Amino acid sequence: MKIGLGLWTMRSTAAFPAAWPTLYEQLRTDSQLAESLGFHSLWIAEHHFWYDGWTPAPLVAAASALAATSTLHVGTGIHLLPLYERDAVATQLCALHRLSGGRLEHGVGLGYRASEYDGYGVSRRVRGKRMDAALERLAELGNAAPPAWVGGFAAAAVQRAGRLGLGIMLPSTLKPDQLRVAIQEARAAADDAGRTVRIGVMKYAWATDGSDRQHDWAVEMLGRFTREYSGAWFPLKGRPGFESPELLEGQMRRSADTALIGPAEYLVAELDALADAGAELCVLHLVGDGRLPERHEAMTRISESVLPSLGQAVAA
Repeated sequence: MKIGLGLWTMRSTAAFPAAWPTLYEQLRTDSQLAESLGFHSLWIAEHHFWYDGWTPAPLVAAASALAATSTLHVGTGIHLLPLYERDAVATQLCALHRLSGGRLEHGVGLGYRASEYDGYGVSRRVRGKRMDAALERLAELGNAAPPAWVGGFAAAAVQRAGRLGLGIMLPSTLKPDQLRVAIQEARAAADDAGRTVRIGVMKYAWATDGSDRQHDWAVEMLGRFTREYSGAWFPLKGRPGFESPELLEGQMRRSADTALIGPAEYLVAELDALADAGAELCVLHLVGDGRLPERHEAMTRISESVLPSLGQAVAA
Protein backbone atom coordinates (compact mmCIF):
# COMPACT_ATOMS: atom_id res chain seq x y z
CA MET A 1 0.00 0.00 0.00
CA LYS A 2 1.25 3.46 -0.93
CA ILE A 3 1.26 6.20 1.69
CA GLY A 4 0.44 9.82 0.91
CA LEU A 5 0.08 12.90 3.06
CA GLY A 6 -2.70 15.48 3.17
CA LEU A 7 -4.50 17.70 3.20
CA TRP A 8 -2.65 20.90 2.44
CA THR A 9 -5.32 23.61 2.58
CA MET A 10 -3.08 26.71 2.47
CA ARG A 11 -5.46 28.43 4.88
CA SER A 12 -4.77 31.83 6.38
CA THR A 13 -6.70 31.52 9.62
CA ALA A 14 -7.28 34.00 12.41
CA ALA A 15 -4.89 31.98 14.58
CA PHE A 16 -2.24 31.56 11.89
CA PRO A 17 -2.52 34.34 9.28
CA ALA A 18 -0.19 34.22 6.28
CA ALA A 19 0.12 35.87 2.88
CA TRP A 20 -0.24 33.84 -0.33
CA PRO A 21 3.51 33.96 -1.18
CA THR A 22 4.28 32.51 2.25
CA LEU A 23 1.65 29.79 1.89
CA TYR A 24 3.00 28.75 -1.51
CA GLU A 25 6.54 28.72 -0.14
CA GLN A 26 5.40 26.47 2.72
CA LEU A 27 3.66 24.16 0.26
CA ARG A 28 6.82 23.79 -1.82
CA THR A 29 8.96 23.23 1.27
CA ASP A 30 6.57 20.61 2.62
CA SER A 31 6.43 18.91 -0.79
CA GLN A 32 10.20 18.68 -0.93
CA LEU A 33 10.30 17.28 2.61
CA ALA A 34 7.62 14.68 1.79
CA GLU A 35 9.61 13.63 -1.27
CA SER A 36 12.88 13.35 0.67
CA LEU A 37 11.15 11.26 3.34
CA GLY A 38 9.92 8.71 0.81
CA PHE A 39 6.18 9.40 0.72
CA HIS A 40 4.24 8.55 -2.42
CA SER A 41 2.18 11.72 -2.63
CA LEU A 42 1.02 15.00 -1.13
CA TRP A 43 -2.62 16.07 -1.49
CA ILE A 44 -4.16 19.54 -1.79
CA ALA A 45 -7.72 20.53 -0.86
CA GLU A 46 -10.13 22.96 -2.53
CA HIS A 47 -12.86 25.23 -1.21
CA HIS A 48 -14.23 28.69 -2.04
CA PHE A 49 -15.81 31.78 -0.49
CA TRP A 50 -14.57 31.58 3.09
CA TYR A 51 -12.45 34.05 5.01
CA ASP A 52 -9.36 31.80 5.27
CA GLY A 53 -8.76 31.31 1.53
CA TRP A 54 -8.60 27.50 1.52
CA THR A 55 -6.78 26.79 -1.78
CA PRO A 56 -9.24 28.18 -4.32
CA ALA A 57 -6.98 27.13 -7.23
CA PRO A 58 -5.85 23.54 -6.51
CA LEU A 59 -4.37 22.92 -9.95
CA VAL A 60 -2.19 26.02 -9.62
CA ALA A 61 -1.06 24.85 -6.18
CA ALA A 62 -0.44 21.35 -7.53
CA ALA A 63 1.66 22.79 -10.35
CA SER A 64 3.78 24.67 -7.81
CA ALA A 65 4.37 21.53 -5.73
CA LEU A 66 5.13 19.41 -8.81
CA ALA A 67 7.62 21.98 -10.10
CA ALA A 68 9.45 21.89 -6.76
CA THR A 69 9.84 18.09 -6.80
CA SER A 70 10.92 15.36 -9.20
CA THR A 71 9.43 12.06 -7.97
CA LEU A 72 6.61 13.00 -5.58
CA HIS A 73 3.06 12.57 -6.82
CA VAL A 74 0.72 15.46 -6.04
CA GLY A 75 -3.01 14.93 -5.69
CA THR A 76 -6.13 17.03 -5.44
CA GLY A 77 -8.27 16.10 -2.49
CA ILE A 78 -10.76 17.07 -3.68
CA HIS A 79 -11.00 19.02 -6.98
CA LEU A 80 -14.61 20.23 -7.27
CA LEU A 81 -14.88 19.16 -10.88
CA PRO A 82 -18.57 20.01 -11.54
CA LEU A 83 -17.84 23.70 -10.95
CA TYR A 84 -15.72 23.92 -14.11
CA GLU A 85 -16.30 23.83 -17.85
CA ARG A 86 -15.28 20.31 -18.82
CA ASP A 87 -13.23 20.97 -21.96
CA ALA A 88 -11.27 23.83 -20.40
CA VAL A 89 -10.41 21.85 -17.28
CA ALA A 90 -9.53 18.79 -19.39
CA THR A 91 -6.98 20.88 -21.28
CA GLN A 92 -5.44 22.11 -18.02
CA LEU A 93 -5.29 18.62 -16.52
CA CYS A 94 -3.69 17.06 -19.59
CA ALA A 95 -1.04 19.79 -19.73
CA LEU A 96 -0.18 19.38 -16.05
CA HIS A 97 -0.18 15.59 -16.39
CA ARG A 98 2.27 15.80 -19.30
CA LEU A 99 4.56 18.45 -17.81
CA SER A 100 4.79 16.61 -14.48
CA GLY A 101 5.78 13.33 -16.07
CA GLY A 102 2.54 11.67 -14.96
CA ARG A 103 2.81 12.63 -11.28
CA LEU A 104 -0.59 14.32 -10.94
CA GLU A 105 -3.25 12.33 -9.05
CA HIS A 106 -6.66 13.80 -9.86
CA GLY A 107 -9.02 13.43 -6.92
CA VAL A 108 -12.51 14.75 -7.69
CA GLY A 109 -15.69 15.30 -5.74
CA LEU A 110 -19.13 16.87 -5.92
CA GLY A 111 -18.74 19.16 -2.94
CA TYR A 112 -21.63 20.00 -0.66
CA ARG A 113 -21.70 23.77 -0.02
CA ALA A 114 -24.48 25.60 -1.83
CA SER A 115 -22.53 28.88 -1.66
CA GLU A 116 -19.75 27.43 -3.80
CA TYR A 117 -22.15 26.43 -6.57
CA ASP A 118 -24.00 29.73 -6.25
CA GLY A 119 -20.72 31.61 -6.54
CA TYR A 120 -19.89 29.81 -9.77
CA GLY A 121 -23.40 30.19 -11.15
CA VAL A 122 -23.96 26.42 -11.29
CA SER A 123 -27.01 24.66 -9.92
CA ARG A 124 -26.30 21.92 -7.38
CA ARG A 125 -29.12 19.92 -8.95
CA VAL A 126 -27.00 19.20 -12.03
CA ARG A 127 -23.71 18.50 -10.28
CA GLY A 128 -23.99 14.73 -10.72
CA LYS A 129 -24.61 15.07 -14.46
CA ARG A 130 -21.75 17.54 -14.78
CA MET A 131 -19.44 15.18 -12.89
CA ASP A 132 -20.34 12.25 -15.15
CA ALA A 133 -19.87 14.33 -18.28
CA ALA A 134 -16.47 15.63 -17.14
CA LEU A 135 -15.19 12.20 -16.12
CA GLU A 136 -16.40 10.65 -19.38
CA ARG A 137 -14.58 13.40 -21.29
CA LEU A 138 -11.37 12.68 -19.38
CA ALA A 139 -11.82 8.95 -19.99
CA GLU A 140 -11.98 9.62 -23.73
CA LEU A 141 -8.51 11.16 -23.49
CA GLY A 142 -7.01 7.94 -22.14
CA ASN A 143 -3.42 8.17 -20.95
CA ALA A 144 -3.25 11.84 -21.89
CA ALA A 145 -5.27 12.63 -18.74
CA PRO A 146 -4.21 11.95 -15.14
CA PRO A 147 -5.71 9.02 -13.22
CA ALA A 148 -8.89 10.03 -11.40
CA TRP A 149 -9.99 9.25 -7.86
CA VAL A 150 -13.66 9.80 -7.01
CA GLY A 151 -14.04 11.06 -3.47
CA GLY A 152 -16.98 10.18 -1.28
CA PHE A 153 -18.93 7.45 0.43
CA ALA A 154 -22.41 7.89 -1.03
CA ALA A 155 -23.63 5.05 -3.22
CA ALA A 156 -23.55 7.29 -6.31
CA ALA A 157 -19.86 8.12 -5.80
CA VAL A 158 -18.87 4.50 -5.12
CA GLN A 159 -20.79 3.22 -8.13
CA ARG A 160 -19.47 6.03 -10.34
CA ALA A 161 -15.87 5.05 -9.57
CA GLY A 162 -16.53 1.37 -10.22
CA ARG A 163 -18.64 1.88 -13.34
CA LEU A 164 -15.97 4.08 -14.96
CA GLY A 165 -13.03 1.99 -13.77
CA LEU A 166 -11.47 4.83 -11.77
CA GLY A 167 -10.29 5.05 -8.18
CA ILE A 168 -12.48 5.59 -5.13
CA MET A 169 -11.12 7.78 -2.32
CA LEU A 170 -13.03 6.94 0.86
CA PRO A 171 -13.33 9.49 3.69
CA SER A 172 -11.47 9.46 6.96
CA THR A 173 -14.36 8.86 9.33
CA LEU A 174 -15.52 5.49 7.98
CA LYS A 175 -15.58 2.65 10.45
CA PRO A 176 -14.05 -0.72 9.41
CA ASP A 177 -17.40 -2.31 8.50
CA GLN A 178 -18.41 0.73 6.43
CA LEU A 179 -15.06 0.65 4.67
CA ARG A 180 -15.44 -3.02 3.73
CA VAL A 181 -18.97 -2.47 2.40
CA ALA A 182 -17.87 0.50 0.27
CA ILE A 183 -14.97 -1.48 -1.20
CA GLN A 184 -17.28 -4.41 -2.00
CA GLU A 185 -19.79 -2.08 -3.70
CA ALA A 186 -17.08 -0.37 -5.76
CA ARG A 187 -15.67 -3.69 -6.92
CA ALA A 188 -19.13 -5.05 -7.74
CA ALA A 189 -19.87 -2.00 -9.89
CA ALA A 190 -16.52 -2.39 -11.64
CA ASP A 191 -17.13 -6.11 -12.26
CA ASP A 192 -20.53 -5.36 -13.77
CA ALA A 193 -18.89 -2.89 -16.16
CA GLY A 194 -15.99 -5.20 -17.01
CA ARG A 195 -13.51 -2.85 -15.35
CA THR A 196 -11.27 -2.62 -12.30
CA VAL A 197 -11.33 0.00 -9.55
CA ARG A 198 -8.49 1.37 -7.41
CA ILE A 199 -9.12 1.73 -3.67
CA GLY A 200 -7.87 4.71 -1.67
CA VAL A 201 -8.75 5.93 1.80
CA MET A 202 -8.01 9.05 3.81
CA LYS A 203 -7.35 8.88 7.53
CA TYR A 204 -6.87 11.62 10.08
CA ALA A 205 -3.52 10.71 11.57
CA TRP A 206 -0.70 11.82 13.81
CA ALA A 207 2.43 9.94 14.83
CA THR A 208 3.27 10.37 18.50
CA ASP A 209 6.18 9.31 20.69
CA GLY A 210 3.85 7.00 22.60
CA SER A 211 3.23 9.38 25.49
CA ASP A 212 -0.21 10.30 26.78
CA ARG A 213 0.81 13.96 26.53
CA GLN A 214 1.40 13.82 22.78
CA HIS A 215 -1.69 11.70 22.19
CA ASP A 216 -3.91 14.12 24.09
CA TRP A 217 -2.35 17.09 22.29
CA ALA A 218 -3.00 15.52 18.87
CA VAL A 219 -6.60 14.65 19.74
CA GLU A 220 -7.19 18.18 21.01
CA MET A 221 -5.67 19.68 17.84
CA LEU A 222 -7.87 17.45 15.67
CA GLY A 223 -10.85 18.53 17.73
CA ARG A 224 -10.17 22.21 17.09
CA PHE A 225 -9.88 21.55 13.35
CA THR A 226 -13.02 19.41 13.29
CA ARG A 227 -15.03 21.96 15.25
CA GLU A 228 -14.15 24.80 12.88
CA TYR A 229 -14.46 22.71 9.72
CA SER A 230 -17.66 20.87 10.58
CA GLY A 231 -19.19 23.83 12.36
CA ALA A 232 -18.73 26.30 9.53
CA TRP A 233 -18.74 24.05 6.46
CA PHE A 234 -20.26 20.66 6.90
CA PRO A 235 -24.06 20.26 6.97
CA LEU A 236 -25.24 18.04 9.81
CA LYS A 237 -28.77 16.85 9.03
CA GLY A 238 -29.19 19.80 6.71
CA ARG A 239 -27.98 22.50 9.11
CA PRO A 240 -24.56 24.09 9.72
CA GLY A 241 -22.76 22.39 12.56
CA PHE A 242 -22.62 25.50 14.73
CA GLU A 243 -26.44 25.52 14.72
CA SER A 244 -26.51 21.92 15.97
CA PRO A 245 -24.08 21.71 18.93
CA GLU A 246 -24.97 18.15 19.89
CA LEU A 247 -24.51 16.88 16.34
CA LEU A 248 -21.26 18.82 16.05
CA GLU A 249 -19.87 17.24 19.21
CA GLY A 250 -20.88 13.84 17.85
CA GLN A 251 -19.02 14.53 14.61
CA MET A 252 -15.93 15.51 16.60
CA ARG A 253 -16.07 12.28 18.60
CA ARG A 254 -16.44 10.29 15.38
CA SER A 255 -13.40 12.02 13.87
CA ALA A 256 -11.31 11.26 16.96
CA ASP A 257 -12.54 7.66 17.26
CA THR A 258 -11.69 6.82 13.63
CA ALA A 259 -8.37 8.71 13.53
CA LEU A 260 -5.00 6.97 13.55
CA ILE A 261 -3.26 8.72 16.45
CA GLY A 262 -0.53 6.92 18.32
CA PRO A 263 3.01 5.53 18.21
CA ALA A 264 4.58 3.89 15.18
CA GLU A 265 3.58 0.33 16.05
CA TYR A 266 -0.08 1.35 16.34
CA LEU A 267 -0.03 3.13 12.97
CA VAL A 268 1.65 0.12 11.33
CA ALA A 269 -1.00 -2.28 12.66
CA GLU A 270 -3.87 -0.02 11.54
CA LEU A 271 -2.39 0.58 8.09
CA ASP A 272 -1.79 -3.15 7.64
CA ALA A 273 -5.47 -3.70 8.44
CA LEU A 274 -6.46 -1.15 5.79
CA ALA A 275 -4.25 -2.91 3.25
CA ASP A 276 -5.81 -6.25 4.15
CA ALA A 277 -9.25 -4.70 3.59
CA GLY A 278 -8.19 -3.77 0.05
CA ALA A 279 -6.79 -0.24 0.28
CA GLU A 280 -4.03 0.41 -2.25
CA LEU A 281 -3.37 4.01 -1.16
CA CYS A 282 -3.80 5.66 2.22
CA VAL A 283 -3.57 9.44 2.53
CA LEU A 284 -2.68 10.32 6.11
CA HIS A 285 -4.51 13.57 6.87
CA LEU A 286 -2.16 15.56 9.11
CA VAL A 287 -4.11 18.55 10.36
CA GLY A 288 -2.40 21.55 11.88
CA ASP A 289 -2.35 24.58 9.60
CA GLY A 290 0.35 26.99 10.69
CA ARG A 291 2.12 24.47 12.94
CA LEU A 292 4.97 23.53 10.65
CA PRO A 293 7.51 22.27 13.25
CA GLU A 294 5.01 19.82 14.75
CA ARG A 295 3.79 18.67 11.34
CA HIS A 296 7.33 18.17 10.06
CA GLU A 297 8.14 16.18 13.18
CA ALA A 298 5.14 13.90 12.58
CA MET A 299 6.11 13.45 8.91
CA THR A 300 9.64 12.49 9.89
CA ARG A 301 8.49 10.04 12.55
CA ILE A 302 6.15 8.32 10.09
CA SER A 303 8.94 8.10 7.51
CA GLU A 304 11.49 6.66 9.92
CA SER A 305 9.28 4.38 12.00
CA VAL A 306 6.21 3.48 9.93
CA LEU A 307 7.09 3.40 6.23
CA PRO A 308 9.90 0.79 6.56
CA SER A 309 7.48 -1.63 8.22
CA LEU A 310 5.05 -1.18 5.34
CA GLY A 311 7.64 -1.86 2.67
CA GLN A 312 7.89 1.80 1.69
CA ALA A 313 11.22 2.85 0.20
CA VAL A 314 12.60 5.80 2.17
CA ALA A 315 14.67 8.17 0.04
CA ALA A 316 18.22 8.89 1.09
